[in-house]
Amino acid sequence: MRRFTIAAIMTLAMASASIAGSNANGIGYFALEVPIGQTIIADGDISDWAWFDPNFIYGPDDMTEILAGEMPTKADLDIAAYTAWTGTDRDNKIFGYVRVTDDTLTVIETLLDDGWRDDDLEVVADADFSGGPMEGEFDTRGVAGQQFTMHLATNGYMSDYGDGSWWLRWQVAPEMHWLDELVEAATVTDPPGQGNGATDVTINYEFAMPLWDTALPDGMDASTRHINEVGQTIGFGYQYNEADNAETRRTHQVATAGEEGASGNGDFLSEYTLLGIGEYDNQGGTAVEAQAWGKIKATFAR
Repeated sequence: MRRFTIAAIMTLAMASASIAGSNANGIGYFALEVPIGQTIIADGDISDWAWFDPNFIYGPDDMTEILAGEMPTKADLDIAAYTAWTGTDRDNKIFGYVRVTDDTLTVIETLLDDGWRDDDLEVVADADFSGGPMEGEFDTRGVAGQQFTMHLATNGYMSDYGDGSWWLRWQVAPEMHWLDELVEAATVTDPPGQGNGATDVTINYEFAMPLWDTALPDGMDASTRHINEVGQTIGFGYQYNEADNAETRRTHQVATAGEEGASGNGDFLSEYTLLGIGEYDNQGGTAVEAQAWGKIKATFAR
């Protein structure tokens, strides 16, 4: 909340009691519409995000620890999460760039469903915010909402999607992995090529993906793609698994969701409101519209 003016803080605090979803920051989060003429390529390079308003970069101060109950120090783990979107006038996708700085990198898992035991990013979506279990009315996980993992493609942990680091989980039917095929994703380290045991390393997770209101095992044509629009609120969020070392494995899970459960149930997922061009300060030169704060605050009065 440090990013807002005093007047905005008071308005948002009063409105927060009426918010649905489970938001670690007590308010909700924002994704920014990609400026016209700007292209984001999911390659782990942050240069595509130079336009992004820093007021909407979320870190540990905007998150909670839902596993151990105690947030790791920023010297142990620091996070900066950027989220953007496009509508049907372009490719109708959600984009994310999450930069994690970790004092010790732990990546020893080889089973794709068990990446959460390591340093690992979960990207969770319930695009129509219908809530409830991700099976929906079907006995297939991932139909009503999806939990994806991003993990360094090292030590045998290698999927067939993205750069080998992207995977729909947990124990979903093989027929559901058509969802992965439509995602562009990359997980890279800085310095490059770092692996298990590296110290003081930065991991860059970047993705571009379509969202789905209903995703069926029968494939894309049988499923309902979500349409992104200005002012819309979607169920969406990040959960970062922190593993301190190879012996203890995962010790922390830092999330935008305010409580445990979002990985399998949309009722516990944080909410992201889609801000349009002109409703944020474009670092490339376009100033925020005068009425933008009114629009932003209005999203909290639903």
